[in-house]
Amino acid sequence: NMAEALPCDFDSWLKNTLVILNTDDEVFSPYIKGILEGDETTEEKLEALQGILTEITENGIDDLCQDILKKWNLREVDGHTDEPPVRVGMDEKLAKIMEEQAQCVVTVKTRSKEEENLKSAILAQYAQVSDGEVTDSDQEELETSGGISTKNTNAEEVFKAEREKRERDKEEAQRKREKDKEDRAKQKSKDDERKEKEKKRTQKGERRR
Repeated sequence: NMAEALPCDFDSWLKNTLVILNTDDEVFSPYIKGILEGDETTEEKLEALQGILTEITENGIDDLCQDILKKWNLREVDGHTDEPPVRVGMDEKLAKIMEEQAQCVVTVKTRSKEEENLKSAILAQYAQVSDGEVTDSDQEELETSGGISTKNTNAEEVFKAEREKRERDKEEAQRKREKDKEDRAKQKSKDDERKEKEKKRTQKGERRR
């Protein structure tokens, strides 16, 4: 009976996969199957699988989670369980969304303050256009251009202004560094001069004695 054989096929596949990863399939297989057989949502199952697989390998964890879920769901569908076939597609979509969200989190963490400022400025510019805070001539321009090119122009202007500001700040910082360096050199020169005078004065005093 094909339906009865399929769970074994999943077990075999999972065992081989774990063996390839140089881990103890007898320990991890029941653990993974326990998660898959649970009543949790797909998202919760994915998180639990990621937690286990992180202990086993560092590479391709997301892909492996998706493969495990896909194989398990195919087994359920082909085995004529109550789960509808659409489940597989949904799991893939959820996995994809989770992957994208994870990438977004990383991007947000690494985004610099300048990019944040630029994003805020662009959003503010867009909000101004979308809130209707525009003159009649602006409105005509929006209507004739479909609004998109105007938004692009606004974004470009904001970006340009931000870039120019960065350049100015950079030049200002460079000038300040040079001035500080100059001031330090002058101060050092004064200190050296003072020490030299002090030394000469001390030597004169000793000679007088």
